[in-house]
Amino acid sequence: MTHWRNNSLIHRFDKLADEADTITVFQPMTEQLNVLEVELLQSLQPDQQTLFREWQDSTIALEYMKKEWIYIKGVQDGITILSQLHIE
Repeated sequence: MTHWRNNSLIHRFDKLADEADTITVFQPMTEQLNVLEVELLQSLQPDQQTLFREWQDSTIALEYMKKEWIYIKGVQDGITILSQLHIE
């Protein structure tokens, strides 16, 4: 896939990820996670809090990259299927 198309897909994924943050159906779970995070951090020593934050940031980054990869592969599969249907 060309570079510009890849960038377009990543941009679209980013936009959809931002939209997902505003969907009200996710709000109760988001609030629950926020409360749990505060409780967890309050129970940790400062050095443990730093370690937890680093772990959390890395975990979130990895999950984001996986979802982005799945999204791009799904679009590529869709393009392949449509192009094969168009040929037939």
